[in-house]
Amino acid sequence: MTAQVLIDAFRLPAQALVAQRIPKKLLVEQGAPTAADKRLINDTIDELWWQATLKPGTVGVPAFHAATVPATPATAPTAGAGSAADGASDGGAASANATEATDVIELVLVSAHLRPPTREAQARRLMQLIHRAIPYPVLLVIQAPAGTVLSVAHKRASLGEAGKWVVADGADTHAFNPAQPTAAETEFMASLALAQLPPSALADLRALYQAMADRITALAVAQVTGHFKAPEAAAAALAPRTAAQRQALAERSQLLDQLASARSTAAKARQMSQRVELNLQIQRLQRQLQELQDRLAT
Repeated sequence: MTAQVLIDAFRLPAQALVAQRIPKKLLVEQGAPTAADKRLINDTIDELWWQATLKPGTVGVPAFHAATVPATPATAPTAGAGSAADGASDGGAASANATEATDVIELVLVSAHLRPPTREAQARRLMQLIHRAIPYPVLLVIQAPAGTVLSVAHKRASLGEAGKWVVADGADTHAFNPAQPTAAETEFMASLALAQLPPSALADLRALYQAMADRITALAVAQVTGHFKAPEAAAAALAPRTAAQRQALAERSQLLDQLASARSTAAKARQMSQRVELNLQIQRLQRQLQELQDRLAT
């Protein structure tokens, strides 16, 4: 199972490993707000596993207590396999700071094996449901027909529904094959090992979780530039750069959609004047894409 290769990349100590199967019934009862979600869970999830628990007693990283430090500004979701962040849930409050006033006393590593032919949109919804159902920050490894995805998502208690969680500020990798990785994917997986993380990432569990999110962003950048660079600075110092990278990645995704649309329209155009106008638009979009790539490479 290729997902296991990614799970092993964290190089967790033996005392952190759980390897306990989670009955789908629990996810249906705790994380499926609609009948459609219940069907989605039952029809597409083959296996769901609690792989490990990361807490002070198992990985030696202190817990984070929100009252001890000020909240940090939320940033836009990472462009990748699609963010698992909630959309308009909680009265549209997903734009609020997802990490404010939220203690982090443990992280959990969970894996899910999805049956074919699970579509990308279905996989995204399942990631969101799993993140929301578990009251701890989740390192979620999804093995889908398209490949393996690592997903993280900060969350906070819902403002409108007691005992519920709102997920925001998510980051997901693209779907890839950890057993046959590219050079950038190989470096990404190596950067996940606890022993390879900089001291700032081990200051507390919140910093550790953010370090994983920052590495997902770095991998998304590497998909554009061809070079993976593991973040080394503390999360607070990285925040402006990471936010700028995420914004550039989101703009690039929009430009690629516009470029595909313009090319499709140009291929069908019959009038010469329309073709000329569309070709000029395509050239402009290509220049903007190159400018974004140059920004990401710096």
